[in-house]
Amino acid sequence: MTGLKRSLGRIDALAIALGSVIGVGVFRATGVVVRGTGGFAEATAIWVIVGVVCMAGAILYADLSARVPEAGGPYAYVRVAFGRPAAFVYGWMNGGISMPARQASVMLVIGEVLASSLPGAARLWSAAMLVALVAINLLGVRVGALVQRVLTAGKIGTILLVIALAAVAAPGAAAAGPAPAALSLAAAVSACWYSYIGWQDTALLAEELREPERDLPVVLVGSVAAVLVLYTSIHVAVYLGLGGAAHGELPARDVAVLVLGGAGFALLSGLMLSSMIGGAAEAIMVRPRIAMALARDGLAPAPIAAIDRRGTPYGSILFHSAIAMAIVATGSFTEQLKLLGFAQGFLGLFETASYFAVRRQRPERPARWYQPAAALVFILANAALCVLTARDDPKRIAVALALIGGIAAVYGVRAALRRSP
Repeated sequence: MTGLKRSLGRIDALAIALGSVIGVGVFRATGVVVRGTGGFAEATAIWVIVGVVCMAGAILYADLSARVPEAGGPYAYVRVAFGRPAAFVYGWMNGGISMPARQASVMLVIGEVLASSLPGAARLWSAAMLVALVAINLLGVRVGALVQRVLTAGKIGTILLVIALAAVAAPGAAAAGPAPAALSLAAAVSACWYSYIGWQDTALLAEELREPERDLPVVLVGSVAAVLVLYTSIHVAVYLGLGGAAHGELPARDVAVLVLGGAGFALLSGLMLSSMIGGAAEAIMVRPRIAMALARDGLAPAPIAAIDRRGTPYGSILFHSAIAMAIVATGSFTEQLKLLGFAQGFLGLFETASYFAVRRQRPERPARWYQPAAALVFILANAALCVLTARDDPKRIAVALALIGGIAAVYGVRAALRRSP
């Protein structure tokens, strides 16, 4: 059987890691965080706190990736720690629901941006872009990695440009206009968390990196540190540039319009679109590895694990994209934020708890003094996220819990049928 190929180096991994985080979130969520917290200081605190929590997670995952250097990353940690039943529930919840939902949320915003300048419905543009990105990633892992190098450089450049434009804008010069509907703290935290998620994605490529044990820790920790600085900087710059108008749908674009007028609208729309497309392309390249690992372990239909001669896991890419397409046809970005926040908190509890079991099972790497502390911080943060989102939107979260229960029930029935003669 054709397998994955070790064709990626550290620069590829870093570009993929940064590309996976910097996408829709930083441009769309800054206004949501301001509206949900009610002020500059509170919003800044949310961006910094969530970044620090993600740094704790990066330290934790760096250790786990060295102990379990397998494709599927967190899925592999859960399987090694708790066995196949937990891996089945986690894998389907993440690879079959959460990952495609995250993909769909990005595509929906891309559709919104395209529809604001071009004829056609937003969801139609979302679907068309999804098909195009799938086609690119089916060309091979190396092609996807080269695309990520270019697009990640463009994303960082866009953030730096927005910061520069905000510095030029007179402080608070933008007219505040009517305030959008107020949002809850849960929505603000979920939006901020959503903006940061993706730093774990590089761990999914452990079997495709040339030196995973050396490169993954550097890339995981380094990418989170870089994003923390970039995100906090753009939030501060945009707020100082827009003042009372910093709560809009796309505040970064509002800064460009304030300084450059109509040309700023066109420029930032194009740059943000490029950033979003880069994030979406990375997601299609990397995130289907969980579904692939699930199928490779016999916990999902075998065709999902199909890999071509170039090492492209086309079966899982098509599976992931088909579910994302279905969500694009029926959902919207704002509706999904709190559900995605709960899903990430729930899955994060699985992943973090696996650290303690994996450390006992594979003790050949001694734990640093800060690693147990990082694990506890990440567990508490994920538990808090689950509670916060569940209290704010109990009906939607009840649906998520029902899905989890249904997945567990499917595994029980499947296991019983396999045991019967």
